Parts: sequence; structure tokens; C-alpha cells
Amino acid sequence: KQWYQRRVRGDGSGREVVLDVVVERKRLDDLAQSITGNRFVEQKLRLKSCGLSRRIYLIETKASYVSLPEASLNQAIVNTQVIDKFTIKRTEDLRETAGYLTILSRSLEAAYRHRTLRGVEAISDESEEDICLTFSAFAERSIKNRVFSVRETFLKQLARIPKISQEKAEAIVKVYPTPCALISAVHSSSDAIIADVKFGLSQRKIGIAASRSLAKFYMARHHT
Repeated sequence: KQWYQRRVRGDGSGREVVLDVVVERKRLDDLAQSITGNRFVEQKLRLKSCGLSRRIYLIETKASYVSLPEASLNQAIVNTQVIDKFTIKRTEDLRETAGYLTILSRSLEAAYRHRTLRGVEAISDESEEDICLTFSAFAERSIKNRVFSVRETFLKQLARIPKISQEKAEAIVKVYPTPCALISAVHSSSDAIIADVKFGLSQRKIGIAASRSLAKFYMARHHT
């Protein structure tokens, strides 16, 4: 969910700008399915690159059946908060979600009611306070089939390899920032190439099993 401000000119025309807040809503069972279906990483990459800095991941916890263990879900949620820098909001059900969004909408209305926002196509860290993305710029950044950067595409590819989670993929990219760098290392070393790379908050090592899975993936692609 996003919020907009429309600037109306004297002739009745106007331009919409997007307020610097976006909410992604997931039921707990939807979250589990997106993780097992490898959509979770791509969805977060799209949100992180949409141009809005205040990103809220809203999770409805009431679900009759969840396909992942609770520990795995909790770890994914913690990673989203700590590594991806999302704000996590938990609600019980759709009714509580609606109440939260109503309160958030009123808060934004109060904060922006007397401010005149200027729409731009891109925002930098040095941008002025009352600058927001135009709706067209936000829409272009948010489309599912937009062209991802090399790093984003690399992360997506790594996260699809068996035994490579998102946080492991993030750690690998810090050591090998491009596919070429990793592939070169794989072909010039053993299948333990990333076994000692540390990942996540606990700084555990990725381990030999995941390292062999990655090496097998890239060696197979090289020989096909």
C-alpha cells in the first residue's frame, strides 16, 4: 500500500507524488509460500529499489496452516528487519490490519496536510525534505518485469541454489560482488570455496554442504 499527494493547478490539472512510505502485507501462510517458492527475495529487492525509504513489512499472524517451521519463519522476519532494514509490524488478522492502516493514514495526512511537496524522478541522500517521487517514477521502479541491476540479479540467482538462503547470498556477494568473480573462484579452487564465509547475525560459517551445492551449480552451468 502507498499514499499519494495530488497537487492541483488553477486549471484543474495536477501531478501526483508518492509519500515516502510503502507497506507490504503478508499473511503468515503467504509468507511461508513466498519463501519456499523463491519469491521472497525478489519481492524484497523490488521494494528496496522502489525509491521509498520507509518500508514496512506487515505480517498477519493468524493462519490455519503454515508450511514452514516457526523457527524458519522467525529467522526470515528477523533478517528482513536487521539485514534489509524493513520495519516489521505484526497484526493478528485483517481487521487489525485495517485498523493499523487507518491510523497510519491519519498520521500521514496530519504530517503532510500543510506541506507542499515537489515531485522528482529520483531521490538522493542529499535531497530536500519536501521532495517525493512522482507517481510515474515510482510505478516504473516497481514493475515486476523491470530490469534488475547485476547485483540484484546475482542475489536472486544465488538464493535459488539449494542450501543458499538470502542471508548466505548477501554474504557471498560481499566477498564475490559479481558472477564472474565467483565463477572464476569456483573454477580455480575447491568446492569449499565459500565454506568459511560468515553470514547473518550469528556470523556462522556457510559450511561445506552449501559450498558444494553452489560449486555444483556453477560447474554444471559451465559444462552445459
